[in-house]
Amino acid sequence: MLTFEDTFHSDGLVSCFIWADEPTMKRVRFYIGPTILEDVLHGGNAVHDDANVALCNGNRERIEAACRRAFAERPGERIDIEPIDFS
Repeated sequence: MLTFEDTFHSDGLVSCFIWADEPTMKRVRFYIGPTILEDVLHGGNAVHDDANVALCNGNRERIEAACRRAFAERPGERIDIEPIDFS
C-alpha cells in the first residue's frame, strides 16, 4: 500500500518527483521525467518548474495510478515512471 505525499517536487530539469510511504520499502521516490510530462501529460516546460509541478498536480490521479502499476511491476526505492505505466 502506497501513501503519497501531498505535493509533487521539481528537480529543475523538466521533471518532477513524488515520495510515497510503503510498509516494506519505507520511502519510495517516483520520478516523472520529461517524456511523461511532454508525451503522456502533454505539457512540460523547460523554463518554468512551477508549471511542471502544476501539471503533475492536475494529473494526480493518473500519476498515482501509474506509480502503483510501476511499483507492482518494478518494486524499489527509486522508480522511473514510464509511458507503459499509464496503460
